Amino acid sequence: MEDSSGRLCIEAKTTLDLEHSLGMTNGNIFHGALTWPFVEDDAPLGTAAQRWGAATGHDRILLCGSGSRRGGGVSGIGGHNAAMAILDS
Repeated sequence: MEDSSGRLCIEAKTTLDLEHSLGMTNGNIFHGALTWPFVEDDAPLGTAAQRWGAATGHDRILLCGSGSRRGGGVSGIGGHNAAMAILDS
């Protein structure tokens, strides 16, 4: 595909290009690689945030975006789960 001046209109970027130009971790649009949504058998589930997949290393900070466990990409599930973790605590 070309523009009106005959220049190509297609641009390809690698994940490294995206990381450098947009600050995306590893060039990943989900803030990191998506993980299997279910917890491992030996995973700690002592808090509501851990059970809802919104836990971080800080008790008062929850993940609510697509990069959270069971984040669901652009579905909004991450925000729902973080809210449920707050209500469940």
